[in-house]
Amino acid sequence: MKNKTNMFSRRNFLRTGLGTVGAAAGTLITNSAFGQMLNLKTPRQTLGPFFPDDGDPVHEVRENLDFRLPISEANDNDLTLINGHQETARGQVVYIKGKVLFKDSDNTKSPLPGAVLIMWNASASGRYNHRGDTDAHRFQHPITGEWIERKLDENFQHWGRCITDAEGNYWFKTVVPGFYPVRIGKDNESDKPSLGNSWYRPPHLHFMVTAPGIPQLVTQLYFKGNQIEHNDFIQKLNAKDAILRSERLTQDEQENIIIEYKKDRANKITDGLVGNYDFVLTF
Repeated sequence: MKNKTNMFSRRNFLRTGLGTVGAAAGTLITNSAFGQMLNLKTPRQTLGPFFPDDGDPVHEVRENLDFRLPISEANDNDLTLINGHQETARGQVVYIKGKVLFKDSDNTKSPLPGAVLIMWNASASGRYNHRGDTDAHRFQHPITGEWIERKLDENFQHWGRCITDAEGNYWFKTVVPGFYPVRIGKDNESDKPSLGNSWYRPPHLHFMVTAPGIPQLVTQLYFKGNQIEHNDFIQKLNAKDAILRSERLTQDEQENIIIEYKKDRANKITDGLVGNYDFVLTF
């Protein structure tokens, strides 16, 4: 328990294994619940360049001092507070929770107790605690033109681990990560970056889900919700993101991993918005 134009060369491989962006993404009309009603398995997404392997972090964050554990598994599931710190992370607090399920050949779903989830994400300013995150620490907002500083947050944990309980339940607490540029282009009329000539990654959470005897799942989850700060802008980024909108994913699969965050209806969680998502694994 706690006591509480520019090209990012290192990101080029984000495109690896991805098709070009398909036709216009269309209106974001559904949330993950709709996708799960369609009995979809969780689609795979790229690992990305910022998985927290040992030696990668700029500032090492290790709550569990058992060094037999890789650093990616050495922190708990509350990313907003590092053990021993007095201050919490900057940003809008959110919870993501649900179950890890296995879908068999006859589409029956059953919970997976003991599944290990690792989640990692950028800070509220869009910065990863990773030595590879070296480019564009300062960039212009593509709509307002304001300069954004991508700063490390010394009170943000950046990654954590959760093990599902007997019913397959998991949860994480984190902050809405900032967006950041992958490619900044310029058009003929203006030097100002825009959504039309640049690629910005929308806020997203990375997950690695491991359960015995089942292929490991790596994926990403995205944000929406009227109470998410800058939601309208985030939906514009979601609509144009080359990873979320890969032609390898159907429209239903894309919408399945855009999670709506709301106030907790049961009023048990009062310090952040809550998103619900069930990871569905298959052979």
